[in-house]
Amino acid sequence: MVASKDIEIQFRSTPKLLCDVRAVIRSYLTNHGVETDKVQEVVLAVDEACTNSIRHAYSGQDDKLVELSLGSGDGWIELELRDSGVPAPYDRIKRKTDEAIAAAALTPGGLGMHLIYSVFDDVTFTPGETQGNTILMRLRSA
Repeated sequence: MVASKDIEIQFRSTPKLLCDVRAVIRSYLTNHGVETDKVQEVVLAVDEACTNSIRHAYSGQDDKLVELSLGSGDGWIELELRDSGVPAPYDRIKRKTDEAIAAAALTPGGLGMHLIYSVFDDVTFTPGETQGNTILMRLRSA
């Protein structure tokens, strides 16, 4: 794990703020030498994770807090997203099989977690016992 966080931000669970969050992520990754195509994939995946927090953990309430931290070291770049909303059910966050991916593609909103798992080298999703979710997304750095 990365020893320290380089950037930590909190933002309200308002979808319009995601543009600013994407800009922070894009800048951080670019400054750490991540290739442009990979930067775009990561930005999209983290945007999906943020949207999941807003839509599912907070049921669309726009006055809750979401926290994002970014750090690098030990050959990794880490992005950690935390909310204090409703914990995600295990069946929604586990890595899907090929059959489950095909079925999810037929329904709106079914592929977000698959995108996250496919973009990052390591993903750990930890729902709280009664409240909150943490998702740690890691990339091997150059």
